[in-house]
Amino acid sequence: MTMERELLERALGSDQPSLSLDFEAIEAQGARAVRRRTKLALAGTAVAVAFAGLGAVALLTRGTPQAVTPAAPGQVTTAPPIEREIAYCYRMADITSSEPGQHVRFGISGNSPDGRGDAAAGSMRICATAWAEDYYQWRQPGLPRVVPPLVACVLTPAAVDIDRAAVGAVGVFPGDRTTCAAMGLPVAKI
Repeated sequence: MTMERELLERALGSDQPSLSLDFEAIEAQGARAVRRRTKLALAGTAVAVAFAGLGAVALLTRGTPQAVTPAAPGQVTTAPPIEREIAYCYRMADITSSEPGQHVRFGISGNSPDGRGDAAAGSMRICATAWAEDYYQWRQPGLPRVVPPLVACVLTPAAVDIDRAAVGAVGVFPGDRTTCAAMGLPVAKI
């Protein structure tokens, strides 16, 4: 007999009709419910950990840059951009400068599953507009609004202050095809 049953009988007294409760069955049912909830909680935790792990792997491998073969300084080469979802507009033809405002990263919205578009394809137009409207105050004050000649190059790991995932993206610089070659970058095939 369990302690609860003894306490119940003492509280009711011996002159009361006996209760026909099967305390062992009630306790067993409660124990089964606790085991079931514990198993469900463990299964839910395992599923959450698995999804978190898959998400982390997806995020870490998504931005893995592919190799971009740098051009020999002075040699004009061409290459398609590997990273097309982001691009950069540069104020000067210098990939080693960490000066504030030296470059601006941009992306565009599109129809891809993640909502991103092909920034590489529109990079020349976007950067020309940024220069024409002087969005980033790159022109000298008092000078006429003249858009310099622009060239699209494919960025390599030598470019300072770009995200690791941006290796292979388009960088638009003031200059011409020889500007890319002088920095050891291929001209972008866009």
